[in-house]
Amino acid sequence: MRSMLKSTLVALGITALAAAVTAPARAQESSFGPADAKETYYWISNKANLPLFVQYDYVGMKKIAEELGVKVVVAGPTDFDLPGFIAAVDQVCAQKPNGVSVVGGWDPSLTESVKKCLEQGVPTVVDDGDLPDSGRLAYIGTNWTQVGVAQAKKMMEKLPNGGKLAMMSIINAGNMREAVAGFKAYIEASGGGKYNIVSNEDDGGDAQKAAQVTAAILAAHPDIAGIAGFDSESGAGIVTALREAGKNPGDIKVTAMEQTPDFFKTAKEGWVDGIVVQNRELFIYYAVKILHDYNHNGLKSAGLGASDGGRPVPDTLDTGVLLVTKDNVDKVTAALGVK
Repeated sequence: MRSMLKSTLVALGITALAAAVTAPARAQESSFGPADAKETYYWISNKANLPLFVQYDYVGMKKIAEELGVKVVVAGPTDFDLPGFIAAVDQVCAQKPNGVSVVGGWDPSLTESVKKCLEQGVPTVVDDGDLPDSGRLAYIGTNWTQVGVAQAKKMMEKLPNGGKLAMMSIINAGNMREAVAGFKAYIEASGGGKYNIVSNEDDGGDAQKAAQVTAAILAAHPDIAGIAGFDSESGAGIVTALREAGKNPGDIKVTAMEQTPDFFKTAKEGWVDGIVVQNRELFIYYAVKILHDYNHNGLKSAGLGASDGGRPVPDTLDTGVLLVTKDNVDKVTAALGVK
């Protein structure tokens, strides 16, 4: 696996992140844009080569790098390593790049690192999970409360008579907590008391663990009616466990988040009733555009420019969601070339 990753990174013109993080063997630094670019912007995340990121976020990075003629660099651990992620943010900001976008949804502890970036004069935004107490210049990404609401609405539509429900996610991630809270609040407010959320589990963002968690839920609650998954690996694990348990598509209603293109087949086959798509290509595309605007647009707030404490960029950019179901999945799979 490590040799395959190395080959892929070399093909992208990637150099190892040698000294920028505390665990260089599990970190990467890959760049998009011209080699002679005069400006460099960073995107930093945990699990920085997650298939979901490679499939969608990297597309936005490449496009905005080409449009603006800047370098956009991917950095951060390639597995779940929160200390390594925090170290990567700290070390990248110490290099004083032209701007940084931090994937903030992994953990609230990233707040302090974002504050430090800003104190060092590095324009810093947050994407895919807000850190509202960090002072970030902007949040670009999904309204995660609405992710929970979208799944709750679909779950209630598929289970009009109510039933037992379970949830799973990366339980300590701030964006996931927002989604779980949104799901739970909508069910409680609109469900007429017909739904009982019996389990809220942590799958660690790992499909194999999600399958194990699902199997445990099935054992503890044989009459479970629906399962909602809120990270990109949840749905794949849920479907694997349902297959292994001998369930048929539709026996248990499932809502989930997008993963790789092949995952949309689960909606076509009836295993998953609703897949929330985050419009991820927009995240880093607009994050870099906002950072670039902050550096160059010259606009002012009450006469104050960026260097005077003005905020010449929007505070929040909600990139919206799309719900993929049996009704529109054929268009999605055709567009993505999934057979």
